[in-house]
Amino acid sequence: MGLNNNTLEIKNLFFEWEDKKKFQLNLKDLKLKKRKKVLILGESGSGKSTLLNIISGIIKPCSGTININQTNITTLPPKKIDYFRASNIGVIFQQFNLLEYISPVKNILLPCYFTGFKKKNYKYFHEKAFHLADKLGINKNILNQKKSKELSVGQKQRIAIIRAIINTPKIILADEPTSALDNKNKIKFIEILFEVCEQEKTTLLMVSHDTSLIKHFDDNYLLESLNKVLWKF
Repeated sequence: MGLNNNTLEIKNLFFEWEDKKKFQLNLKDLKLKKRKKVLILGESGSGKSTLLNIISGIIKPCSGTININQTNITTLPPKKIDYFRASNIGVIFQQFNLLEYISPVKNILLPCYFTGFKKKNYKYFHEKAFHLADKLGINKNILNQKKSKELSVGQKQRIAIIRAIINTPKIILADEPTSALDNKNKIKFIEILFEVCEQEKTTLLMVSHDTSLIKHFDDNYLLESLNKVLWKF
């Protein structure tokens, strides 16, 4: 048997909300190769965020399989899926979702606590956080400031990237992270994110409605084309 070169494999995925019977996700087959940067495009309300929540194990699909690094996450019990997510999946949210009243470095280290963060590992992850911050041009004094709400938008972007990569995940899921940015900051964000993914050898899956991003990615998909829906009326 040959080596599996895919970080993510989705087969026969089906999902619908119980109170929204007309909304469905029905993906027959999707594979993301290791270290690739992939963009899925879709209009608002098309199911992009729902898809990422399913891939990350936050939402359980009605049927189908989702293999991340050859582990079928749909079969994992809740406690194991939380651990698996923190160890293997980095997430960047649309509004970055930093906890405003704790320091940036504490925000970065949050995923570590879900992987059995122990005192003996504290020094390693703490030093890694500062190392990554230095690479991304964030001063150590900024990391230690009391409240993350005082950060600029650019600083929040970088902190969100570092938090997503701190556990060296197999894949990063990014949910419309550039939607509130002007073109200059959008391009800068993409450049920084791609650079970090290259350094950490991490696969990237981003969803967006912004077609101008297509040229930056290795592969691009339209969710409408992937989603083989039979609408019910």
